[in-house]
Amino acid sequence: MRLMRRLSRHFSAAFRAGSRALRAPGPHFVACRWLRCGRVGTVRPIVNEPEPQPCNSPPVIAIHLSAALGALVTGPVALWARRQGAARPRLHRAFGYAWVTLMLITAVSALFIRDFQLPNIAGYTPIHLLIPLTLGGLFMAFRYLLRKNITGHRMAMQQLYLGACVGAGQFTLLPSRYLGQLVWGQWLGWL
Repeated sequence: MRLMRRLSRHFSAAFRAGSRALRAPGPHFVACRWLRCGRVGTVRPIVNEPEPQPCNSPPVIAIHLSAALGALVTGPVALWARRQGAARPRLHRAFGYAWVTLMLITAVSALFIRDFQLPNIAGYTPIHLLIPLTLGGLFMAFRYLLRKNITGHRMAMQQLYLGACVGAGQFTLLPSRYLGQLVWGQWLGWL
């Protein structure tokens, strides 16, 4: 219990110090944790680098990110629950419906997210091509299911998970994207 109190005091103090440092005008310094900055423990200046602020993001991005992360976590459970060795139809159905709902929320919320910095057409970048592919993949998966084609349903859902969750996740972690800047730049300090 004492350890928990000490950790909570440490992390809350570090959070307050970090939020003050982000608001401070002019150059500020951060401790360097990585070897590419020189010796471990050295201090390097940060001069007015634009850093993405997760609390300042629009609600549509928060909805999209939450649904996408939920789908990334729920998908393997739905796929695992219906494999050949262990058939768990209730678990498969529950997590399958949850995954489909999260994927629909992710696809619909992506329609309202636009980026005018990357090559685009009216704010829609090439990653937005995953929206019709996701909706079409969900439609085909349920079409296979209604026609009792279980193998087609399984293949459609596996391809949809790999393409829309894992593949899109790799694209969003590029350093030029919002989530990539947040993860690689602000959280890990690699950029």
